[in-house]
Amino acid sequence: MERTLARELSNCVGKDVTVRGWMNNTRAFGKLMFLIVRDRSGFIQIVVEDKEDAKKLEALQPGTILTVTGKVAEGQGHTEIHHPKILIENPIREVPPIEYYKPELHNDLEFILDHRPIALRNRQIAAVFRIQAEIAHAYRLYMHDTVRATEYFSPNMVGASSEGGAEFFNVDYFGYTATLAQSSQLYKQIMVGVNERVFALMPFFRAEPSQTSRHLSEGKQLEFEMGFFQDWKELLDVQEGCIKFILQYLHRHAKAEIEMLGGKIISAPADVPFPRLTFAEAQQLYFDRTGIDERQEPDLSPAAERELCAWSAEKFGTDLVFVIDWLTEKRPFYAFPMENNPKLTNTFDLLCAGTEITSGGQRRHTFDSMIEGINLKGMNPAHFEDYLSIFKYGMPPHGGFGMGLERLTMTLLKLKNIREASLFPSDPKRIAGNRIKAHIFFGGENIRNEIVRQLRQHKIEFDHQIHEATPTSQDSARIRGTKMEEGVKSLIVRGKNSKKNYQFNIPSQLKLDMKAVQELVGEKCEFEEPAVILERFGLQLGSIPPFGHLLNMDTYFDEEVPKEERAAFNCGLTTESVVMKMKDLITLVQPKFGKFSKI
Repeated sequence: MERTLARELSNCVGKDVTVRGWMNNTRAFGKLMFLIVRDRSGFIQIVVEDKEDAKKLEALQPGTILTVTGKVAEGQGHTEIHHPKILIENPIREVPPIEYYKPELHNDLEFILDHRPIALRNRQIAAVFRIQAEIAHAYRLYMHDTVRATEYFSPNMVGASSEGGAEFFNVDYFGYTATLAQSSQLYKQIMVGVNERVFALMPFFRAEPSQTSRHLSEGKQLEFEMGFFQDWKELLDVQEGCIKFILQYLHRHAKAEIEMLGGKIISAPADVPFPRLTFAEAQQLYFDRTGIDERQEPDLSPAAERELCAWSAEKFGTDLVFVIDWLTEKRPFYAFPMENNPKLTNTFDLLCAGTEITSGGQRRHTFDSMIEGINLKGMNPAHFEDYLSIFKYGMPPHGGFGMGLERLTMTLLKLKNIREASLFPSDPKRIAGNRIKAHIFFGGENIRNEIVRQLRQHKIEFDHQIHEATPTSQDSARIRGTKMEEGVKSLIVRGKNSKKNYQFNIPSQLKLDMKAVQELVGEKCEFEEPAVILERFGLQLGSIPPFGHLLNMDTYFDEEVPKEERAAFNCGLTTESVVMKMKDLITLVQPKFGKFSKI
């Protein structure tokens, strides 16, 4: 019998069908067992009455491959299969490392990423990437059918960058130095000279040591470039039309996935234009709404981006807003200077729900202008011969934009972290989802030395104190001459299921709330044994510094910790402490925050 998919069952009521898929889970209900099978289109409920079949299934784990033949019947609000004949094709008896078969995962994101290949089977996580596939498809449809642009495919490995190697990944290319491309900017401008309007979906690689919730070291970029416009703001029209088309497409073709994620998606009504603010107007609006004065800053702060989007939602009912006319000093050398004010450029950012999702604008298009732009940035035109050649032989007024696919997915779906929108994220801690084996420091003196080295490297002011052993927090505060509230107490716990260590840092006068810890990391935890801490990290209780990343541990700071201006802690030894500014400690450690302390 031909295989039937989950989404087709509603059309097969009263008929015999064969389904195949993974056993997702089972539920006992009186004398009946409900077997849930997952296939590529959804979930199938199978009513199991035979005791022998039920017994066989009880001994199996999620992931078991099954073929089931039975009659389709109407259930309570859904279709299901009755009188099944069950063939176990590939029995799985090992318990999965993560409970992906549950409707929602409550684990910490790092734990989910550690088990990414299996976690992707969770219905909510899978929905994110089905939506992402539809975003990419909708982008191609819009660019090809509406804009009439031609798709191009540029190289990912290019010659060594002339702009410096700090933000580029260098690779050995037959004995020569090559770099992984940050974008296809050069190539899409080359292709404008061929096809006028072009687009691409290309990988990018950026060696910035950023660990924020919206940056990746590798991702996909939605690129667009066009020539022969009458007004550079036609680029904004294309951008706005593109976003609205993608959203309309998702509402038609990914409705079930959006509902699976709780219906969370940004608002951009088709009949509401995205408001357009100049950079100066945006700064003034932020000042008027908050009283925070950033009008002399060359860029918008994340707080300002959030406030501008809030204003757009309140006033116009759309979560998006354009900011145009950016300062020349903040734009690339190829940005087109405004004719009546060369301190500004014909460029824009598109902000969405508090996050910048697009950057673009008009490019310089004559050879002399390009030379001028390169010189203004202090670079050598001789390093740009291939790029400059296209301007020697005729380029029209042109411009374009780029959108990161992962950031766009994160923003449209209101996810908290871009890693939720990357199948196998690469960042300073991971390569294709796999943790990079950390350089773990062992022993109090080595850890003390590394902390002091990092403080000096970043030119951070600190007071390194050597004193008698401090067995209690009260003793530490007295000897350091600090308040109890300024002391940072670092505690190491162990997950009962994963056996993973986590570091939690709280003000020294408070206690750790283990129930809150469980909610934060997604599993029950207990304090790690002192003997294990000594064996694994070479540290005694009371000497542990709030630098869990040096021990390859996820590091959490309680929300009460940053309320003090100073931080005081033992730096690997019970006889040595560091006192420093709290903001510097947070900048250096980059911890995760939560509420997990109690009196």
